[in-house]
Amino acid sequence: MLFKEYDQGQTFLLPPSLDEFVGEGHLARVINEVVNSLALGEMYARYSELGCSAYHPQLLVKVLFYGYATGERSSRKLAYRLQSDVAYMYLSGMQTPDFRTINRFRKDHLELLPGIFVQMVRLCQALGMVRVGLIALDGTKLQANASYGQTRRKQDLDKELAAVEQEIARILAECAVTDEQEDVQEGEEQSGYEVPEALRDAQRRQERLVEARARLVAEGAKQINLTDPEATTMLHHRKQPQPSYNGQIAVDAQQGLIVAATLSTTPADQGALPELVAQTVAITGMQPAEVVADAGFASAANYLALEESKITGYIPDQKGESLRRGTTKHPEFQRSQFQYEEATDSYRCPQGHRMVYYNTQPTAEGIPIRMYRGQQCPDCSRREECTTARYRRISRDPREEVVQRMRARVDSSAGQHRLRLRQHLVEPIFGHLKHNWQYRQLLLRGKMKATGEFLLMCIAYNLRKMALWLLRAETRYSGKLQTA
Repeated sequence: MLFKEYDQGQTFLLPPSLDEFVGEGHLARVINEVVNSLALGEMYARYSELGCSAYHPQLLVKVLFYGYATGERSSRKLAYRLQSDVAYMYLSGMQTPDFRTINRFRKDHLELLPGIFVQMVRLCQALGMVRVGLIALDGTKLQANASYGQTRRKQDLDKELAAVEQEIARILAECAVTDEQEDVQEGEEQSGYEVPEALRDAQRRQERLVEARARLVAEGAKQINLTDPEATTMLHHRKQPQPSYNGQIAVDAQQGLIVAATLSTTPADQGALPELVAQTVAITGMQPAEVVADAGFASAANYLALEESKITGYIPDQKGESLRRGTTKHPEFQRSQFQYEEATDSYRCPQGHRMVYYNTQPTAEGIPIRMYRGQQCPDCSRREECTTARYRRISRDPREEVVQRMRARVDSSAGQHRLRLRQHLVEPIFGHLKHNWQYRQLLLRGKMKATGEFLLMCIAYNLRKMALWLLRAETRYSGKLQTA
């Protein structure tokens, strides 16, 4: 016979089981067992026995986890998958909640995701996947669910408010004329006047602008986005400004699992390092021996905090080469070429001229920064190569010795090895999330909801790592994860 028998009308002698359609080691099986092992009591407590029976929270958690772990976030598409994909049917037991149910469930329980993330990491730890010897840090900017066109400065808000107030006054004047005409034609008792929809829209817009302006003034910010006021404008690829959030993660070197995650509204990463380290300790119960990160996490405060915690850090900095006002690009006159002389508390510039102390400027944290200024700059033949100002200035942080120790450690062969290792550990994770899964823009608005969605991404990534690890370990599934 040339072909195998093909009959779409074939009936089954015995009813098939959904379990037969999902292979051993399939990601859906791992997610099924992981969610079955989670303590979801706090989630269950939110439900009431009154009214119609709800879909089981385990079902919806499994669907969300599997969706995020396969690059599917849309609640409409998840609802469609529940009717067309056997893996989703396996997880839901053939139940088909609609997209509104899925979306409402996700929004209602986002604040519980930090606790679920902790349970996930500890489960991986029980499986032997987490060791916390070295952790690698990185951050990435995720575009908020808002348009940059809705970003306003204070003067923009003032202009829009004035325009809206004029529009409201015009509509009210028109309403008054219409009301008088109707009173004459139909009598005051028969007047059927209602507030026009245009007036309602203008008043809602006015309220929104007033709230945005008040928030902008209270926070002392330069601009605010009307769609997502908690998002911050950050520069993305090719210096494109977008309302965004900044997500940072800590990754364990054992299996490349995300052991800590945070989402901030500031473009810089420095402030996330203490929180990521503290999270790692709180979640795993172990303090990392080494922390490696890129220059975005570099600061004297972070270096000092790591030393005080007896953690060996490998975090390069710009060595003072960032082009601040009054400096040039000439390599011979960059910050690292100026030598400090402790005996005289002064600097020597590359031309051999002294730079003396002239004042102290405290940082936002209250750290006194000593400032030094050249004495012979106006008469120097190479002044224009050194500075665009009349005098070249150098700042010195009292924690300079901590910075120098970090630089020496980073420049060593061990430090260079750690930095190369970091590239393989943490950078591919954001590449996978943003390129393979297309998680470049968040779906939910507001910092709390955005944080929950970011944690869903991190949980989904860990689930994929767990499934691969269990497959390599040839772990057999018997209704619960094998932790021994």
